[in-house]
Amino acid sequence: MEIKIQLADNVYKALMSGGNRIQGSIGLISPTEGNFNAHRRADYVRPETKFIKLAHGRASVTEERVSLTLRIDRKEADVVPCEVIEVESQAASDFVYSNS
Repeated sequence: MEIKIQLADNVYKALMSGGNRIQGSIGLISPTEGNFNAHRRADYVRPETKFIKLAHGRASVTEERVSLTLRIDRKEADVVPCEVIEVESQAASDFVYSNS
Protein backbone atom coordinates (compact mmCIF):
# COMPACT_ATOMS: atom_id res chain seq x y z
CA MET A 1 0.00 0.00 0.00
CA GLU A 2 1.21 3.48 -0.79
CA ILE A 3 0.11 6.56 1.16
CA LYS A 4 0.91 10.18 0.25
CA ILE A 5 1.67 12.28 3.34
CA GLN A 6 1.62 16.05 3.48
CA LEU A 7 4.15 17.67 5.87
CA ALA A 8 4.26 21.22 7.16
CA ASP A 9 7.23 23.26 5.90
CA ASN A 10 8.82 23.56 9.35
CA VAL A 11 8.57 19.78 9.91
CA TYR A 12 10.18 19.10 6.53
CA LYS A 13 12.99 21.59 7.24
CA ALA A 14 13.61 19.99 10.64
CA LEU A 15 13.84 16.55 9.04
CA MET A 16 16.22 17.71 6.32
CA SER A 17 18.49 19.79 8.55
CA GLY A 18 18.75 17.61 11.62
CA GLY A 19 18.19 14.13 10.32
CA ASN A 20 16.40 13.32 13.58
CA ARG A 21 13.06 11.64 13.92
CA ILE A 22 9.97 13.71 14.62
CA GLN A 23 7.10 12.17 16.53
CA GLY A 24 3.57 12.79 15.39
CA SER A 25 0.42 11.26 14.03
CA ILE A 26 -1.06 10.85 10.59
CA GLY A 27 -4.62 11.96 9.97
CA LEU A 28 -5.98 10.20 6.91
CA ILE A 29 -7.91 12.35 4.46
CA SER A 30 -8.68 9.39 2.24
CA PRO A 31 -7.47 5.78 2.19
CA THR A 32 -4.33 6.85 0.29
CA GLU A 33 -3.64 10.41 1.55
CA GLY A 34 -2.93 11.89 4.94
CA ASN A 35 -1.55 14.84 6.87
CA PHE A 36 1.32 14.49 9.33
CA ASN A 37 0.81 16.38 12.60
CA ALA A 38 3.94 16.74 14.73
CA HIS A 39 3.45 16.39 18.47
CA ARG A 40 4.38 19.46 20.43
CA ARG A 41 6.80 18.72 23.21
CA ALA A 42 6.80 20.80 26.33
CA ASP A 43 10.21 21.90 27.48
CA TYR A 44 10.87 19.62 30.41
CA VAL A 45 13.64 20.47 32.80
CA ARG A 46 14.75 17.45 34.77
CA PRO A 47 15.09 18.34 38.45
CA GLU A 48 18.42 17.81 40.15
CA THR A 49 18.40 14.30 41.56
CA LYS A 50 20.56 13.03 44.38
CA PHE A 51 20.68 9.30 44.91
CA ILE A 52 22.33 6.60 46.97
CA LYS A 53 22.91 3.02 45.89
CA LEU A 54 21.84 0.42 48.40
CA ALA A 55 22.76 -3.26 48.53
CA HIS A 56 19.39 -4.23 47.04
CA GLY A 57 18.17 -1.02 45.42
CA ARG A 58 18.37 2.73 45.29
CA ALA A 59 16.96 5.82 47.00
CA SER A 60 16.62 9.16 45.21
CA VAL A 61 15.62 12.68 46.25
CA THR A 62 14.48 15.71 44.22
CA GLU A 63 12.77 18.88 45.40
CA GLU A 64 9.38 17.37 44.55
CA ARG A 65 9.79 13.67 45.22
CA VAL A 66 11.45 10.91 47.22
CA SER A 67 11.78 7.40 45.84
CA LEU A 68 12.94 4.09 47.28
CA THR A 69 13.28 1.00 45.12
CA LEU A 70 14.31 -2.39 46.48
CA ARG A 71 14.82 -5.58 44.49
CA ILE A 72 15.39 -8.69 46.50
CA ASP A 73 16.04 -11.92 44.65
CA ARG A 74 13.97 -14.65 46.29
CA LYS A 75 16.74 -17.12 45.58
CA GLU A 76 19.27 -15.37 47.84
CA ALA A 77 19.53 -17.92 50.63
CA ASP A 78 21.23 -15.71 53.21
CA VAL A 79 18.82 -12.78 52.82
CA VAL A 80 15.66 -12.28 54.85
CA PRO A 81 13.48 -9.84 52.87
CA CYS A 82 11.89 -8.18 55.90
CA GLU A 83 15.34 -7.44 57.36
CA VAL A 84 16.54 -5.96 54.05
CA ILE A 85 13.45 -3.75 53.89
CA GLU A 86 13.97 -2.53 57.46
CA VAL A 87 17.74 -1.91 57.24
CA GLU A 88 17.84 -0.38 53.77
CA SER A 89 14.75 1.78 54.28
CA GLN A 90 16.42 3.21 57.40
CA ALA A 91 19.56 3.97 55.35
CA ALA A 92 17.37 5.60 52.70
CA SER A 93 15.56 7.61 55.36
CA ASP A 94 18.84 8.90 56.77
CA PHE A 95 19.91 9.86 53.23
CA VAL A 96 16.64 11.75 52.61
CA TYR A 97 16.91 13.72 55.86
CA SER A 98 20.52 14.63 55.15
CA ASN A 99 19.54 15.97 51.69
CA SER A 100 16.40 17.89 52.68
